Amino acid sequence: MIYQSYHQYLKNILKCSVWRFVIVFTIPYFLIALDNRHVYNHSRDTNSSSELVYPKLVNSFYELRSNRLFWFLPDTNSYSLRQLLKEKIDSSINSGLKKEKYHLREINKYIDSNFLPMDSSLAISIDRIFTDAALIYCKDMYHGNDIDRWMLSDELSSKPEAEDNQFLLKGLSNVNSQEALLVFLNSFEPQDVEYQTMKRELQSKRDSLTSLQKKQLSTSLQFYRWMHHFKFEKWIVVNIASATLRYYEFDSIRLRMKAVVGKPSTKTPRIATYCNYIVLYPYWNVPASIAMNELLPQFKRNPGDVDALNMQVLDLKGNVIDHHKLNWKNYNRNYFPFRIRQSTGCDNSLGVMKFNLTSPFSVYLHDTNNKVAFLSGYRYYSHGCIRIQEPIELAGYLLPNKIDSNFLASCLKEQQPVTLKIDNPIPVFVVYQTAETNAAGKLQYNKDVYGLLK
Repeated sequence: MIYQSYHQYLKNILKCSVWRFVIVFTIPYFLIALDNRHVYNHSRDTNSSSELVYPKLVNSFYELRSNRLFWFLPDTNSYSLRQLLKEKIDSSINSGLKKEKYHLREINKYIDSNFLPMDSSLAISIDRIFTDAALIYCKDMYHGNDIDRWMLSDELSSKPEAEDNQFLLKGLSNVNSQEALLVFLNSFEPQDVEYQTMKRELQSKRDSLTSLQKKQLSTSLQFYRWMHHFKFEKWIVVNIASATLRYYEFDSIRLRMKAVVGKPSTKTPRIATYCNYIVLYPYWNVPASIAMNELLPQFKRNPGDVDALNMQVLDLKGNVIDHHKLNWKNYNRNYFPFRIRQSTGCDNSLGVMKFNLTSPFSVYLHDTNNKVAFLSGYRYYSHGCIRIQEPIELAGYLLPNKIDSNFLASCLKEQQPVTLKIDNPIPVFVVYQTAETNAAGKLQYNKDVYGLLK
């Protein structure tokens, strides 16, 4: 009776047109909602770590493929591509990278998945995550990771970024087999001895290395990948940590030399810049901080030191004035309407050669009148500029057949500066690599003089 009454009750409801409308039109939406909830739960599984790092590049990749899947096509080839990507990500720690960065959780979860047609939306979502992981990995292997954190000024990276992106997109989209993907992924890392020596150290001695040594190797590997990926014809690397300079032609070191860099209180800035001209017999325009804090007190005590140091006093229009007529007692740090420069010659603090840099910092490479400084193992005592041991040799590479060594060796007094333009400015990297290989090809760990690895 109860069943019959309830059944009759439903029949009476259905006789009502309003209720028929509600039931007929809401049940399908209810079923769709249940289905959507199923998809939603799948999407929640990927949580915030599934947010694409390079969504625009991922979109461009699928535009090149007419929006076809890449990693989850219904064939065995796609599975082999997924397996290779996972292997590369798992081994990325040997290149100083963190594998968790590359959507590792999602890759481990879905690598063995075979999506059905009804799962098309989920398949698309996961395929894009795999592509994003591949692009992040490729970028890090191609031009290093976290370089922005280290460099105070970078004039080199912004220009080729679009070109780099197109190179990666085109290369990945052309992959059609596991072998092709392997060749593509292996093409990024530098093959030079320096890089490979450090990578082998990190891989073979991982369990015995200290956490500091691992950090030193990882950071240096990032710098190497970044600098080498530009494929410059000529380029210079100043390593602050070892106080050295390396000159490259393509990927080969042609010249090594010692350098003197900034002391910890006046650090040499980490920059990527250009050398656009060389000055022979340069003036040294003394920075205001040095002039006020060091030279002015000295000249007030003994005005004769102006001549002894081959210095000149200039008014604000740049005219040399007779410093013998100045009453030095009238001037102090708050009032000194002049600037100081050192005249040219071998006793100039810049020596007989200056390599101008285009960076926003007032630093450059230069010769020095204090050659004894290069005999020291500790060469961190400049005001920030970079003194180099063999400036004439370096200039000969940058400006072939244009450097007269006899002219420079003459040490002419009061010679007017001679500016030599470099038609194709030379890239200069001033970096901080506390691990590197020396001239003998042996790995060496440099002291963290500036305390930047703490």
